[in-house]
Amino acid sequence: MTTDSHHHASEAQALFNPAFGAYLLASGINAAVKKTKTPLPWPSAFLILPLVLPEDTRGSLPAKSTVTLMAWAHDHPRLRAAFAERAAALTDYTRTSLRTAMRHRAIDVASSGLICPRNPQPASAAPGEEVADCVRAATLVGRWLAVTDPTRAFTTLGVRP
Repeated sequence: MTTDSHHHASEAQALFNPAFGAYLLASGINAAVKKTKTPLPWPSAFLILPLVLPEDTRGSLPAKSTVTLMAWAHDHPRLRAAFAERAAALTDYTRTSLRTAMRHRAIDVASSGLICPRNPQPASAAPGEEVADCVRAATLVGRWLAVTDPTRAFTTLGVRP
């Protein structure tokens, strides 16, 4: 295994570590709750990681949440077409990450959805760092999902809720 391929394998392992998934979910849920002061509906959590982890999708997300999820999906039909398959592939990882987040009290279940009992630690602000990019993306996606009905979000992304 070359050094370059070893680096990519290590990077992939880090991205799919349940603790990292829990951190991203907590970041997204925290942003959603801050935006609307209401819990994030449980099903919406399953959209966060498939929008954040794939580099091509993450790289296409806008810098600000003034662009809606629906407008973004309309402008990126290729990514939208691949989303259902990605979401299905990441379902088990999302479940594991949710369990990890709950076990470590990074997120909690309220009667109407998910909340973040404490603010997640901020990621490094160094530009180009993948962790910071993922956290920024999770925060944006959380804001989107806060103001988008879960059924509409799933339908827009081509996923059956």
